[in-house]
Amino acid sequence: MFFRFRKTAPAPAPTAAPRIARACGELDSLPLAFSPLIAEMMALYCHTRPIGALSQSEQCAEEYRLVARSVVHHILEGWQNQTDGHGTIDDLLLEPRRPRTPAAPYQRAGERAQHLAA
Repeated sequence: MFFRFRKTAPAPAPTAAPRIARACGELDSLPLAFSPLIAEMMALYCHTRPIGALSQSEQCAEEYRLVARSVVHHILEGWQNQTDGHGTIDDLLLEPRRPRTPAAPYQRAGERAQHLAA
């Protein structure tokens, strides 16, 4: 039995095309160049999106709690490293409040009068 080898043309060298690394379309507001840390966080975000729908069809509460606790622990550890040990879970879960200085009553009344006059 004889084997014949086909001669194929060599594959063209890959061209250096710019690659845009996007984990999810929803995160288009992030800059194109991001760190491996942000890439991992984006991947985590994209991979956890279907959890809500999956949890409606499965019942494994104890296992879910254990794994979720581990995931949250890793995220909190990263946040503490980002904030020199000062970050808390509340920083991640709660919307930060904007510092506001209360306006003097006469300022608010003047602004209201201007608004009503317009």
